[in-house]
Amino acid sequence: MLGQHGGISGMGGGFLGVDVFFVLSGFLITSLLLDELGRTGRIDLTGFWIRRARRLLPALVLMVLAVGAARELLPARALNGLRDDAIAAFFWVANWRFVAQKTDYFTQGAPPSPLQHAWSLGVEEQYYFVWPVLLIAVTLLSAWRAKRYFMRATVGGVRFAVFLIATVGALASATAAIVFVSDATRDRIYFGTDTRAQALLVGSAAAALLVRDWQSLNRGWCLIRSRWGRRVARALPVLGLGGLAAATYYATGSAGDFRHGLLIGVAIAAVLVVAPVALEQRGLVARVLAMPPLVWLGAISYGVYLWHWPIFLALNGELTGWSGLPLFAARCGATLAISVASYWLIEQPIRRWRPSRLALLPIAAATVATAAAVTLLLIPVGPGGLREPGLPPGVSAVAAVSPAQPGGSRPVGPRNPNRPFTVSVFGDSIGWTWMHYLPPTPGFAFLDHTVIGCSLVRGTPYRYLGQTLDQRPECDGWPIRWSAQVGQDQPDVALLIIGRWETVDRVNEGQWTHIGDPTFDAYLNAELQRALNIVSSTGVHVVVATVPYSRGGEKPDGRLYPEDQPDRVNQWNTMLRNTVAQHRGVQILDLNKKLCPDGVYTTKVDGIKVRSDGVHLTPEGVQWLTPWLEESLR
Repeated sequence: MLGQHGGISGMGGGFLGVDVFFVLSGFLITSLLLDELGRTGRIDLTGFWIRRARRLLPALVLMVLAVGAARELLPARALNGLRDDAIAAFFWVANWRFVAQKTDYFTQGAPPSPLQHAWSLGVEEQYYFVWPVLLIAVTLLSAWRAKRYFMRATVGGVRFAVFLIATVGALASATAAIVFVSDATRDRIYFGTDTRAQALLVGSAAAALLVRDWQSLNRGWCLIRSRWGRRVARALPVLGLGGLAAATYYATGSAGDFRHGLLIGVAIAAVLVVAPVALEQRGLVARVLAMPPLVWLGAISYGVYLWHWPIFLALNGELTGWSGLPLFAARCGATLAISVASYWLIEQPIRRWRPSRLALLPIAAATVATAAAVTLLLIPVGPGGLREPGLPPGVSAVAAVSPAQPGGSRPVGPRNPNRPFTVSVFGDSIGWTWMHYLPPTPGFAFLDHTVIGCSLVRGTPYRYLGQTLDQRPECDGWPIRWSAQVGQDQPDVALLIIGRWETVDRVNEGQWTHIGDPTFDAYLNAELQRALNIVSSTGVHVVVATVPYSRGGEKPDGRLYPEDQPDRVNQWNTMLRNTVAQHRGVQILDLNKKLCPDGVYTTKVDGIKVRSDGVHLTPEGVQWLTPWLEESLR
């Protein structure tokens, strides 16, 4: 999983590591519960929940509070809805929170929530709540049936019933995941407890079938006593590891993967490793897994899982200037260091703590409630919900379709010689943000005609932050719209803030291409010429802004996405300057130089945070820029 999150080649299916953990967890928990039933004749539900709380809760609370306290170190776009994510994580329902938010796990353009990985803990804890209760119900039903028919209730009968229930449940869960998956429901399938329970139940079924008691298991004794049985037990883990390696290499997380039974296949491969290794601990795989470094890593694995994701987001290419393997090594080193500290300073002391007069379950509940209250105070309310790629924080898709008029704008109407200096603004989300946060501008009237997400290029799919998207139909009508708006406004200046969408990968003449390709450059230049001709057709003075360097996101390995690469921005700005030079009455507004005075992307200029998400302007940035804009337009 760390390899996938770090962008390591060949690890695209690293997300399946969660399924291996689910299988292992189902196997261990069911083994322990049935062992307790066999030794004592009952399952101590309260004691079980206290042990789970001791193991999971302290490090989780610490991690969530640390994320909230250090949120300034995280990408701004990853903080959308962070407070609600934290509350959901505390109460073990993060997976359903992400289902409700329609979170896209696999193809997100913006950085995901730093708490997104808490979804699996939600699934796990929901299993911990339900499964022991179900086992108790099976035990009581077995005892009642035995008493009714004057039989002796046996643990073996309970084991067989548990095996049947787990097997039927796993098949039902796997069937639901296969039958109901589609491009629209893929993430619902991925996050849902009902569709992910298959791995937990596969592990539970294996434990109910194979493990007699925990003590004999730990001494290496098991049901497999014959020579052939031991050989099979030693060979199956190798087969299982091969299946897991193939899935890790080939899986992409597409709906097609799930439709072809990827999740149940991985669960079966995982149980082929987990169960035989537990039953026959003298095999090659078992001996390898028993090596001290791997045992040590296993001991801190929970902390590694908890801490790696926010660390990977905070320790990024922008902060370090690294990418690829050096960045991955730094991230892993920081993760291991913090995980070891968490294990020795938090997790182990609390697991060893045995207060004699305190009820631990109420303490756990109070801890969660206190952490939630602290979170509510610590993390401010942020914009909720999802955004389309390229939209500034808090901007919905509705605003993208229907451009808003900023508060400082006057309604469009007939030209009045006594009216303020009038500027018609055309462009995309960068211009929209500028107009949206525009402060009072005495003597100026800015008329906002920006449309978020629209390019001069018409009618073609494009890639943005790794996602393949279709351009909205309303974007293609810009020539007619601009001509009508300039004619109606009769402005003193037409301001064009364009270019962000011209630097993305696009389909042109049936093939993927981008700026720098001669054929596509010729098309881009023709569209730019058309735009300048349209807005200057009435003799209005035209000002065109250069595109500033940006950092809308990073690939998992810390490298920039194509549209954020400085070379592409430079190519567009060069084309812009060359084209503008051919038109009288058109001038350049060097927004790139203003926002990137040192020739590289920066979040702050003159101590002011000017970018909110690596692309769009902050309210403070707009306040700082607007006097310069007014002076340039005059």
